Amino acid sequence: MLRLRKRGRNADQFLISSAARDTKLANSFESCRITSSLARSDGIQVDPVVKSVYKFLDKLTFLDWGLTSDWHVQGPRKRQKSYADPLDGKRALGTAGGVDVQLLSSSEGYGEMTEGSIERLLLYLKTLETIVQAPRMQRILPRRNVRDASQPSIGTTDRSLNLTPDSTFIDIGSGYGKVVFHAKLSAKVLRSVGIEYVASRAKMAIDAKSMLIDGKHAFMTEEARTLLRDGCHLEHKDATTCGEFNFSHIYLYDKVFSVATLQLLAVQLNKSTYKVLVSYNRLEVWRRHGLKNVTEVGAMTMRTTGGQSFKAYVYVKSRTAERVALE
Repeated sequence: MLRLRKRGRNADQFLISSAARDTKLANSFESCRITSSLARSDGIQVDPVVKSVYKFLDKLTFLDWGLTSDWHVQGPRKRQKSYADPLDGKRALGTAGGVDVQLLSSSEGYGEMTEGSIERLLLYLKTLETIVQAPRMQRILPRRNVRDASQPSIGTTDRSLNLTPDSTFIDIGSGYGKVVFHAKLSAKVLRSVGIEYVASRAKMAIDAKSMLIDGKHAFMTEEARTLLRDGCHLEHKDATTCGEFNFSHIYLYDKVFSVATLQLLAVQLNKSTYKVLVSYNRLEVWRRHGLKNVTEVGAMTMRTTGGQSFKAYVYVKSRTAERVALE
């Protein structure tokens, strides 16, 4: 009987200590998280049409994964070089903006984020203006993430930082177009554009758009068809030759980009009039490659379809902050 009482008392103490620990952890998490609930990963609901588009693209493109623009597969273990496309193959590009350009084929790696991660990012961008000016967020971010003390703080009147139906969105290295379609269907941006360097991926994305608009897919609503028909554009192009990216929001899955590609993109981004840049490279990496006038305002963990996790960093063009502060 005494042993049973002791066991019961120990069990009660264990339950009390476990409950106290859980409460402490919950309070700690609550105090550290960003005030906006849109920054959370749980409870994100992806539109059924968007989820169906992802599944459709998965079925359409799974045999094309792993191929680069200069190789075509013809049966098991049979590969041959192809120079059919002018953007593909090895070529010397000389210099641009004082940057020595190497072969860009090293930037043809590929990876995809889950629809849940992209939806969470889009929701985050929809309220970016309120998140940026939240004092708690500024305290949570490491000092290296917060804007330089010499730069004026971002005011609360620049609603153009938010991703809205008036925004323009571009995915540089858009692959099969999932993020481009997602931004158009979910955020309903004014324009959603994708640029892809690898010919096979670009062609599949373009063909997929036509099939989604004109095909007899039950999951495609009339609204979804109209959104993709108006203001959604995909093209096969070398992004390093575009000159400027005059879009309000720029998305780059640049984890696989070569040093030469990042250097060329930095030159072009410095000339561009964007508001927000989402990249998977840290601020010090971009600065090393020549990117100027950007301020890191946030970061979130993104999940790939292969189960990997990467940080997506959200940057705001600093001159936007200076202009708003003067208003």
